[in-house]
Amino acid sequence: MNKDPFREETLDIRKLVFKYIRFWYWFVISIIIALAIAYFINKFSETVYRARATVLVRDDRKGGFRPGQIMGELDLFYQRNNLFNEMAILRSFSLVDSALRNMDVGVSYYNIGRLVGEIRTVEVYKNTPFLVVWDEDQTPLFNRPFNVRILSEDTYELELSNRKRFSFRNGGSKYILQFGELHQADNYGFRIVKNENFRPQSHVGREFIFVVHDLNILPGRYLSSLSVEPLNNEVSIVQLSFEATHSGRAIDFLNTLTEVYLRQSLQEKNTIAENTIRFIDQQIGIISDSLILAESSLEEFRMRKGLMDVSMISSQLFTELQRLDNQLAVENVKRQYYVYLLDYVDNEKDFRDVFSPSALGIDDPLLNNLISELSSLHAERSRLKVSATIENPNILMVNRKIDQTTQALSENLRSIQNASDILIDDLNRRVQQVENRISQLPGTERELIGIQRRFNLSDATYNYLLEKRAEAGIAMASNVPDHKIIDRARFAGIVSPKKRLNYTIALVLGFVIPLGFLIVRDFFDTRINEKKDVTDAVDFPILGVIPHNRKAARKEEVNLVVFDDNKSPVTEAFRAMRTNLQYFASSKKNKIVSITSTKPQEGKTFSAINLASVIALSDKKTLLIGADMRKPRIYEDFGIQKSPGLSNYLIGKNSLEEIIQKVNHNKNLYIISSGPTPPNPSELIESEKMGTLLSEVKKQFDFVIIDTPPVGIVPDGIHIIKNSDIAVFIIRQRFSDKSSLDFLNEFAAKLETKNICIEINDMKMTRSGYGYGYGYGYGYGYGYNYYEDKPQSNGNVFKKWYDLVNGTFNRKS
Repeated sequence: MNKDPFREETLDIRKLVFKYIRFWYWFVISIIIALAIAYFINKFSETVYRARATVLVRDDRKGGFRPGQIMGELDLFYQRNNLFNEMAILRSFSLVDSALRNMDVGVSYYNIGRLVGEIRTVEVYKNTPFLVVWDEDQTPLFNRPFNVRILSEDTYELELSNRKRFSFRNGGSKYILQFGELHQADNYGFRIVKNENFRPQSHVGREFIFVVHDLNILPGRYLSSLSVEPLNNEVSIVQLSFEATHSGRAIDFLNTLTEVYLRQSLQEKNTIAENTIRFIDQQIGIISDSLILAESSLEEFRMRKGLMDVSMISSQLFTELQRLDNQLAVENVKRQYYVYLLDYVDNEKDFRDVFSPSALGIDDPLLNNLISELSSLHAERSRLKVSATIENPNILMVNRKIDQTTQALSENLRSIQNASDILIDDLNRRVQQVENRISQLPGTERELIGIQRRFNLSDATYNYLLEKRAEAGIAMASNVPDHKIIDRARFAGIVSPKKRLNYTIALVLGFVIPLGFLIVRDFFDTRINEKKDVTDAVDFPILGVIPHNRKAARKEEVNLVVFDDNKSPVTEAFRAMRTNLQYFASSKKNKIVSITSTKPQEGKTFSAINLASVIALSDKKTLLIGADMRKPRIYEDFGIQKSPGLSNYLIGKNSLEEIIQKVNHNKNLYIISSGPTPPNPSELIESEKMGTLLSEVKKQFDFVIIDTPPVGIVPDGIHIIKNSDIAVFIIRQRFSDKSSLDFLNEFAAKLETKNICIEINDMKMTRSGYGYGYGYGYGYGYGYNYYEDKPQSNGNVFKKWYDLVNGTFNRKS
């Protein structure tokens, strides 16, 4: 009997709209509340501004011109750059810390506005009427708001909040102080001094708040509001964004950050140049002493011997020896540089301070590349350590690269040093050969050549070092930053509150919240709410739909709707049921119709009374039997005697003729009341006498309508249903549970009966309903009423408005 569970269902939007439109006032109230909340958020929340700046980062991976490419000596100290490394630098804690220490942001100042006991503050930046000067010998009280109320041109009131938030009533101590007077507490002290922005006419009576920030923690807060992103994938330009509660502070921070970034980049290059010059100066200091000594010796020898020059042969030997000595001096300087590099390798020093080999005329591409790579790796590790621990995988990977590159550099240096030692040995051997030839000259010339040789050697080395120092100085003087500020910081809009977005969200939430509540409520509602709930669950035909009347539900003891209001919609619904009965068990002339339900208060007695009444009005001889002996009601509604009744007949106390009672409402309507309540109603109904009774009355009456007990509660009515031509199950809208339909399917399957039909009772009609816009009210154990054409007003203007609005929707329905 169950419907196909895999049947595809379509969503009826129109039906849903008219289903929920009767709750229109929920949506109106919800939207009004949501818009009011959005208004207060927009009006009283703190405004956050955004500033933006763009910086050109020279990325070696993308090529491009750099300073020093035209003249090699100007490119001695160039550092290789990587876009993502530079972005990490711009977001590093150390760079932000350096920028903040170049700004005056250690103390924040706020204007005070008050709202419902709470303080609403607006940040004041560079326009405060006073400054806070802390005692440098004492630690400031960080992150605690101080309230300042300016009393006069010379005095102010100071109050310290006991809480780390702004509150109308701080509860702290108050002090009256003079501007410039030291306020000394147990562990801190400061002065408040007026500045050039102080205007007595504007500031006297005003209140301010200032908060001192810990500069060791402040960079972390700024980093959370700083964003650094590449402008796009095609260029090496990064965009910096910063959000703050004051647009001027946001702009100043970005400008300071980019300036410090460029200054540190240039400073790093200059540091390498300074190390180069320092190394050359050390070598010059050593050789200058030898040069002075050699010069003095040569001058003294010439004065003493009176010999100003040597012969031609001596001059040739001297020139050859001078050339070899110059080569030997240059190689010795280079070898000192190799020793200098090996010291960095062996002691694992930071290679960022190592200058380029080309500064000393060493043109070894592999050595240059290894030193440049090590310098970049050390710089990258230093940047990563700012925001990560030494166990970070990125740092560990960089350490491995440093170890590998250092090992390669060490091997390369030792190979170069060995080659340098071979060349120095060869030069020394050739020098020795020339010296042997000089030794054959006369003694005076030989001594003069020796002295001249020492002087020329020292002079050549000294001039070589001076030349290299001049080149390093030129390179240092020509150093410029590798990066460039494209756009200085500028105002880029308000981040929050976003007024239009907040109002839009409020409208959406104001609509979605009540809608969601209604949908969730309907989802968990297990009651039968519409005809579709019935037709989807069972295949039994719908005999009729009885409408609901909200007004009539307030009246009591009005069960005889058919007789009391013959033209009401309820009566018309029962007439439709009477017509539909002709198509059930049509082969039988006289019919027995049992009326039952799954539980009490679904309206079966009401339906039995009025169905029997409307059939009697059609000139059909009708008998109404009250078979619900546990809770009898029919005799009260018709004003007849309770005894003798059905129970009297079934126990053999009265005959059939004695228990049939005629009513005054219609000549064709007869009633058998339930009689006295017996102790065993189930056994009596299942007895042979009950079967005999049904057989006899079926011969005498055109229709026999039986009001049976609820079969979902007691089994009394099962025997009657088996012997009925038609079994009508009553389903009450918004009262009967959907599980009752499953029970009905199981009940019909067990009884193997196909004579079941359904009446939907108390149906509240809407546009998604089935025709009527009004109905009736009733209840099992309640009273009943019929439709009233026009309600009487009680004179209340709000009640009139409510009835008018609901009446409008009911008419639309």
